[in-house]
Amino acid sequence: MDDERQEWISKRAYGLWEAAGRPHGRDHEHWEQAARERAELERVALPEHLKTKRNSGEADDATRRAVASNRNTRSESNIRKSSAVR
Repeated sequence: MDDERQEWISKRAYGLWEAAGRPHGRDHEHWEQAARERAELERVALPEHLKTKRNSGEADDATRRAVASNRNTRSESNIRKSSAVR
């Protein structure tokens, strides 16, 4: 895992931990969720994301936008498919 990716996951996992109220013993869950989010980001928006260094808050926002954009694209595609079937 490269350093930038590792740092992103680490910062995101920390943000998730803080948002969850800093629970003891759930670090693995937060790390895994952050790793999944990074994988999704890489799948849908990595080239744009790599152009700028971001702090964890900006990275969180970038992840949310990328995932939301991907969901919207999939929804539109599903609507077109269901319309074509009729």
